[in-house]
Amino acid sequence: MNISKLFLALALLLSWGARADIILSTPHAQVVSGTPVQLDLTITNSDAQPLVVELPVELHVRFETPTALSVIEFTPERTGKIEVAPGGFVRMKLQGALPAQVEGVATLVPTGLASNSVALQILPPAQNSNAVAANESTRPAEPQQPKDSYTTALVDKPPPLAVSVYEPVYFLVGGDGGLNAKFQISLRYQLFDGRGPLARRLPWIDDLYLSYSQTSLWDLGDLSKPFKDSSYRPRLFFSNYDLARFFDGQLRVGVETGFGHESNGKEGDDSRSFNMFYARPTLTLGDPSGLRFFAAPLIHNYIADDENPDLKDYRGYVDWVLGIGAKGGLDFWTTIRKGERSDYGSVELNVSYPLSKLSGGDLTGWLTLQYFNGYGESLLDYNRKLDSQWRLGIAVAL
Repeated sequence: MNISKLFLALALLLSWGARADIILSTPHAQVVSGTPVQLDLTITNSDAQPLVVELPVELHVRFETPTALSVIEFTPERTGKIEVAPGGFVRMKLQGALPAQVEGVATLVPTGLASNSVALQILPPAQNSNAVAANESTRPAEPQQPKDSYTTALVDKPPPLAVSVYEPVYFLVGGDGGLNAKFQISLRYQLFDGRGPLARRLPWIDDLYLSYSQTSLWDLGDLSKPFKDSSYRPRLFFSNYDLARFFDGQLRVGVETGFGHESNGKEGDDSRSFNMFYARPTLTLGDPSGLRFFAAPLIHNYIADDENPDLKDYRGYVDWVLGIGAKGGLDFWTTIRKGERSDYGSVELNVSYPLSKLSGGDLTGWLTLQYFNGYGESLLDYNRKLDSQWRLGIAVAL
């Protein structure tokens, strides 16, 4: 590109940016958690000719508080092609609803629009006597402007990637058999957007997930501090942990089922791997916001386990996952494996407590104590019974 073409391109970009400004505002600075909310969207045209802006049926707005992050759908009162006169503006209402059980200062930012952010004070329902409902504004819509204009598009981007925690995420340190550490990361990704046209026709597909989990053992006592072994566990699965409720919601039943792989990523004699089809029925008994008991046994087979054909003798066909605890308090959970042979198996016990309560609100996460005894803490040593281990550390997510 020569210099003249470069200046021409820059001039076009500057003229494009001057044509339309998008301003987001709110008629009320205080709103009530869980209630409808109104925002005002103003589009100005600083160009010398009319402007047509195309608005989608729904706009996605990023909603963020110090403790929560979500995407809210807002419906404009006018959609399609919106005409803005030269030097004029168009203002319209956007209608949506706030998430329940949030409070404090929230920031709202439209996704896909070059717009400003808006701050709102979110009040709990008990304090709504001093707040005005945010959908009471009666500001009239601006009249439509004359035609004979060029067209551009105001395109709304999809919401952020649906990534969440799958299994507990933690970092623990122990000293039995030498200073060592154990850490685990685990994430899952929702394949389909539940608001998309395909999910509206096939509602079950928004319960399809890809996950990746990794558990590593780290030898901190050795001079070079090598990783002793790691287990890599990608999975593709369907999950719905709330298929049915009984006894006024105190008993919840769900299921997870799919295909999984596990390997340690090594070569030669140290290589370990297998594939599996599995099903995990889930049961939660008690108050989801208080004391509850849960059971989630993972029942699986072994496919392509040529590198370790006797793995079932030490790990069996079921990972018994059981737990009990109170939200915001002590949590206990365990994973028990019983091998095909009578004297093989393992048990892992965990107890956690919120660090926010121990630190007066300064820290996040959970203080976690873990005990392991038996065979197969790592794939590399699946057929060896090592020293029992006590480890203490921090869980980032449970």
